Amino acid sequence: MSEIQRKLVQAGGSIGSDAVICYQCNSAFDPRCGDPFDPYSLGTVNCSFQQRLEHLNNMEPTLCRKISQKVYGKVRVVRGCGYITDERDNAACVRRIGTHDVIAHYCSCTTDLCNTASGQMPMIGLLFGVIGIALAWTSD
Repeated sequence: MSEIQRKLVQAGGSIGSDAVICYQCNSAFDPRCGDPFDPYSLGTVNCSFQQRLEHLNNMEPTLCRKISQKVYGKVRVVRGCGYITDERDNAACVRRIGTHDVIAHYCSCTTDLCNTASGQMPMIGLLFGVIGIALAWTSD
């Protein structure tokens, strides 16, 4: 992002991006938000109308996201708007493992109602995973 674009965002302006519409829900309050996802009658939101976050310099949300967290064996799924873009947007979901049995999957995308992702790796990711395991197995 150029310095001029950054200043426009800080001033509350738009940098010419189209508004994105996302599902917005939390499986802690509505089980249809979890996996498998049941979008029937779940709320959607136009992200351009979402509140700007002061700690993000009032950036406009430009993407949809899905976060699936497993903490102590309980799974929670949160879907909504996202603010910070990344080169992995519209690509494979990111998986992180932490201490105390914490696992998180984060998916982000930039088209309307795209945050329905199941959190599974695309087939190419699966292929590379199988190849990696096979190589590790044969090197022992």
